[in-house]
Amino acid sequence: MVPKPVWHDRPVEKTYDPEVKTDAAVPELETPLATKVSGRWWKGDNKPTVRTSAGSKNKDQLDKAWKARAERNQRDKAVKLIEKEIKEEKVADLERKKEITKQRREREAEKLRLEQMAARMSAKKLQRMKKRLGRSKKVAG
Repeated sequence: MVPKPVWHDRPVEKTYDPEVKTDAAVPELETPLATKVSGRWWKGDNKPTVRTSAGSKNKDQLDKAWKARAERNQRDKAVKLIEKEIKEEKVADLERKKEITKQRREREAEKLRLEQMAARMSAKKLQRMKKRLGRSKKVAG
């Protein structure tokens, strides 16, 4: 006996009945046009945020806070000015040191150049003197 293929004559189980209503009923809401309701029945009314911490402060408190902030700003400006002066002094000191180093190197280079030139000149003078000496004493120079 040959078994029947699975796709032939398979009993169909009914999993969905269109006649049965399982969804909840949508309540009817009366919403005027200028209300703060989103239109979705599952959402509530949108009420404005209530900020309790931002109560009204008296004028003395505000004036005191303003003076404290102004004093703090003035102190900060003074500190920044001093910092700027210190920074400029550091930069000027660094530039001065660089200039001193540059001048020292230039002096050393000039001194070396003069020594080389003096050595060359003295060598030439020595050569001339040997030549003269050789002429008078008949010594090959």
